[in-house]
Amino acid sequence: MKKLINILLINLLCLPVYAADLREVELLVQSGASSLALKLLDQEQPKRQQNPESWLEWEKQRITLYRQSHDWKKLVQRLGNAPDWVPLEFARWSLEQVAQAHIEQKETDEALAALRQLIWSSDNDDQMAAAYLPAWRQMVIQAYLLAGNIPDAEVAMLRFQQDNPKPTGEWKRLHATVLILAGKPYDAQLLMAKEPHMHSRTIYYLAQLHAGKVNPAKIWKRARALARKKKFSKTTRRQFWVVAAKAAHKAGNYKAAIGAMQVSLLLKDAKEDVSRHEKLLFTVNGDDVWRLYEKYGRALGNHWQLLIGNDESWFTKASNLVDKQPMQAMALFAVLIKDAVREQTRVVAHNLFSSILAKRKTGLAMLSHLYLQDSQKEKVIYIPEGLRHQLIDKALASSDIKLASRLTRTVNEPPKGANVVFWKMRRARIMILAGQLDDGITALRNLIKETPVLEPQHMDRLMQVLFDLQTVGRHQEAIELFSALPMDNQNNQLRREVLYWIADSYKHKKEFMTAARYYLMSAGLLNPKAMDPWAQTARYHAADALLEGGSYVDAGRIYKRLLETTKEKGRRVVLKNKIQQIWLQSNQKKTP
Repeated sequence: MKKLINILLINLLCLPVYAADLREVELLVQSGASSLALKLLDQEQPKRQQNPESWLEWEKQRITLYRQSHDWKKLVQRLGNAPDWVPLEFARWSLEQVAQAHIEQKETDEALAALRQLIWSSDNDDQMAAAYLPAWRQMVIQAYLLAGNIPDAEVAMLRFQQDNPKPTGEWKRLHATVLILAGKPYDAQLLMAKEPHMHSRTIYYLAQLHAGKVNPAKIWKRARALARKKKFSKTTRRQFWVVAAKAAHKAGNYKAAIGAMQVSLLLKDAKEDVSRHEKLLFTVNGDDVWRLYEKYGRALGNHWQLLIGNDESWFTKASNLVDKQPMQAMALFAVLIKDAVREQTRVVAHNLFSSILAKRKTGLAMLSHLYLQDSQKEKVIYIPEGLRHQLIDKALASSDIKLASRLTRTVNEPPKGANVVFWKMRRARIMILAGQLDDGITALRNLIKETPVLEPQHMDRLMQVLFDLQTVGRHQEAIELFSALPMDNQNNQLRREVLYWIADSYKHKKEFMTAARYYLMSAGLLNPKAMDPWAQTARYHAADALLEGGSYVDAGRIYKRLLETTKEKGRRVVLKNKIQQIWLQSNQKKTP
């Protein structure tokens, strides 16, 4: 029996040391803890000289992590430093990962260089060519499309067709994309005519529209009907709405085009299940909607014989349409936003345009698409402040602190009916959470300076903002702001708390003696001998600070007083250990 146990132990010890750890990394990734998984990789990955096979397995997991987190720069850098001795299969896989990373970063020249190397490496290996060449050629075509190099994309596609006479549906969609972008939509239409996949159907109708052989109004009706089918995925419906918008535009039905384009934007999803080349055909943004509104407005202006430059006539006509035909009014205002002679006219046109849009059920979402994208960000200040406040609330509700902060910097007054003090505190807190610490601190200083009396509910909220400052390590500013709080009408418990939090910041600054002073002031503010729960906690932290600062005698006295007072067993054990620690440290100092 003993011999059997020894054999089992030997076998267990001979198991791969890192296998369980790698499984743990995979478990962490699946649990969503990618950062923790990466730390474990850094700590536990075997040395490549000692165990190259295990090192390769861990390295694959590392690259997978980089890919999942879209950390393309680290991926390229890591694989660029791979050792020369790696197996051919790993080298091929690495180069493929590098090429994809370059495509994701729109570094098309670098991607094409990596892909050429991969394709050339397969020239004398028929098995490798059959297994990998189609995917590599697809990446080549994607890189050319990304670079806007349509002729070379066509050549690459023809080369692929020669090698693969029976392409898959995905390949056909890529081919159709190239044909449409190359100005050959009818060929794309024929290619997609019998393809059943719904993404293929969206490309088919788009090609049919560009080919110009079918009435665009007919395509608009068909695409709109398909876009409304709830059984389709959000991505498919969005693509059909894009087709409907473009068809309505081509038919001169600007009202329908604007409506369809807006729905497509509202269905936009950052995690769409489409390939990059399909996105080239169906990507729309707020700029496209602005252009449609302007075209609609100019068409209406021509119909009503409104002259560009005569701002008053445009403005009067638009104002009369606000209640009866709001979209027509918005279209006229869009023209004024673009072409008005006077700046003040443009400001008022923006104000009215955004106010009409905001009244719709999806108005705030559309305001975000039209005014908050990078190409239009200078227009944010033209949105009425009341609407900007609503957009701030919307951004906060979706935890988009960066956007909330950007909007907050454009507003100077609280919304109508809001509590001014609460609004100013929230404004400062948004800045702090967004990392604009200096701006947030300045806002807090101004708030405290301008508010000689703070109500208890204001003080509670303000304390939370000051805790945020402590969390991000701005302890000196937290001390200054805590010290500047108007305390004349505040209750004694709040005074104790303020002293305690000032002490906490001094402790983090490693100014232990000062921290101890404030902890003790907090404990004894009401009664120098107080031993209520708050006082005990403050005294305990004061003793800890004294111990950190080397004042063993004072720390020991406080621990002993606490030991005499407390009855709770767990705390008594902790206090006894602290006293023993002081005794040991004191004796060590006395030892020559």
